[in-house]
Amino acid sequence: MFRRSILPDIGELRCLDLRPKHLRAVLRRLASAGLTYGTVSQVKCALRDMVKMMVAEGYLESNIAEGLKTPKTARRADRSRLRRVTLAEYVQAWTVLDERERLACDLVTFCGLRESEVYGLKNGDLFEYGAIRIQRSWYRGEDNPTKTNEIRNVGIESEIFDRLTEWISELPDTTEAAWVFPSERIVTALLPDNVLRRCIYPRLAPLGLDWINFAVLRRSHSTLHKEKGTDPKIIADQQGHGLGVHLSDYVDSSLASKRAAVSALWADFKVLKSTAVISNRDK
Repeated sequence: MFRRSILPDIGELRCLDLRPKHLRAVLRRLASAGLTYGTVSQVKCALRDMVKMMVAEGYLESNIAEGLKTPKTARRADRSRLRRVTLAEYVQAWTVLDERERLACDLVTFCGLRESEVYGLKNGDLFEYGAIRIQRSWYRGEDNPTKTNEIRNVGIESEIFDRLTEWISELPDTTEAAWVFPSERIVTALLPDNVLRRCIYPRLAPLGLDWINFAVLRRSHSTLHKEKGTDPKIIADQQGHGLGVHLSDYVDSSLASKRAAVSALWADFKVLKSTAVISNRDK
């Protein structure tokens, strides 16, 4: 991001020569280039972090990024055109993936976790049968708090939970503090982008499904549960979203209801998966 988005505008400037107008110019250029509001906002955050570091290191006397805003001219994403996976498509993808990737995708698709939360899981987060505690985020190789800075409990379908437990039992490190999806070094977790690029896309490309990623699966989680008639509050609680101050602050879905919602969607998936397996055998 830094090389492509920021350096073209301010790469030749000395730190002491930086002014707020230079930072605003970066954002205006990106907005005029057609980047979405969300993408330009990410660059804005990167600029803020960069300036804070310069101030902390003594390269700048004041925070010139304070008050920096995303240009209103940045393109708003048309969310209605964002792709979502159907259960039938997910069955196709699921059957060609290895168990490690299946588990990660299941946690996003059926349980609503963010990819950073999936790869931020540690063995001890399985705190009771059919439930896990989301209390950290693994983002860009760093262990961070969750996106909302809140710890939440998520319900998991029993079959997925059993598979996850079996997976953990076969890990090199089965202690509670160890990562559920460790890298080769074991001391760190896998990076979601690397998993997509090396393990998921190559398997899905022959099926024409390599447009599926974790963002698509998390988006699909909401749609699939909505089609099943799942209580919107349960969907929001699973994903760590809010439905307004009242619902978010005063209403909490029980783990039993969360597990039931995941189980209902998982049951539909199993029916389609069984049909697909039988069909493949007949060919």
